[in-house]
Amino acid sequence: MNQKKEPIIRVIDLIHVYKGKVETVALPGISFKINKGEKVAIRGKSGLGKTTLLHCLAGILKPTAGKILVEGRNIVDYNEDQLAEYRCKKVGLVYQSFNLAPFLTIEENIEFPMVLAKKERRERKERINELVELLDIQRYLNQKPAFLSGGEQQRVAIAVALANNPDIILADEPTGNLDLENSQVVYQYLSDLCDHFNKTLLIATHDPEASKYTEREIILTKLKSQEL
Repeated sequence: MNQKKEPIIRVIDLIHVYKGKVETVALPGISFKINKGEKVAIRGKSGLGKTTLLHCLAGILKPTAGKILVEGRNIVDYNEDQLAEYRCKKVGLVYQSFNLAPFLTIEENIEFPMVLAKKERRERKERINELVELLDIQRYLNQKPAFLSGGEQQRVAIAVALANNPDIILADEPTGNLDLENSQVVYQYLSDLCDHFNKTLLIATHDPEASKYTEREIILTKLKSQEL
């Protein structure tokens, strides 16, 4: 069987409502599936729930209702310990704002998720060397993030996301702070590395450029979602 055809993520009737003086429906009951190794752009205008959806998929936010099946297991039912392990080992996150620790070197930033996962020093070092070579950032290992450009910092953020060899990479507006040239570079690295390591990639963005680097789109609307 073709490994790419096996669903790794199945979202069923996912609803999220933000409570307040006025309730805001961020996710109105969406359903879709993502195959293993697939690259998908989740597109829609601002305010239509792209970030909310990724946070639910990452186990950061508990949805109001619905199911998120990852390899057949409903992560909505996970307890805090299970969610912590899921976030550490199963998913890697790439944010618009890079989310690098400013007081750590580039090497330490990439190493940190592996320390949390209690991997041995030798394994951590080998993984760092592999990733920085693939992302062409080896010359920055002893630098702090502030000395790097936005595009370079985002390449480091991709290395951090891949450090623990997760099955799923979730990228939330990963080029939102970059110019067109650096955006194209970041998209290309995300696409190529997910192919190289056979990762499943979801890019949440309003940028139509992302579609050039993915295999299909899921369009979020005020009503539901549309798969293309």
